[in-house]
Amino acid sequence: MFKKFDPSNDVSTSTQVKASVQRGIKSQISESHPALTDEILDELLPKKPPLVQYKIGPHLMLYCRGAEPVFFQHRDGPILPTLKFVHKYSGLEFTKVTVDNGAIPF
Repeated sequence: MFKKFDPSNDVSTSTQVKASVQRGIKSQISESHPALTDEILDELLPKKPPLVQYKIGPHLMLYCRGAEPVFFQHRDGPILPTLKFVHKYSGLEFTKVTVDNGAIPF
C-alpha cells in the first residue's frame, strides 16, 4: 500500500492531532481491537510525541507518532495498524483478517 509513497508528492495536508481527537482515535481503535486495553493503548500512543495525521490522496488518512506510521484509515473504515507496527508489537492481539487462498495470485 505504501510501496510507492513519496511524502513530498502524495501528502496533501498534515496536522497535529488535538488531545480530544486523539482520545476519539483511541476509542475507535479499542472498538475495532477489543483485546487492547486502555493501559496498552496509552503505552502505544502516549501524549508525547503528539500524533500527526497525514491526508494522502482523497481517501487515506495516515497516523504517525514522530516519523513512524502506526495506524491508517481508508475512507470511513476502521482504523488499522500498519504492518510494521504489528511486527514491532507482535505479542499483542490485534484483530485478525484471513484471506482465502484463491485471493492470493501466487
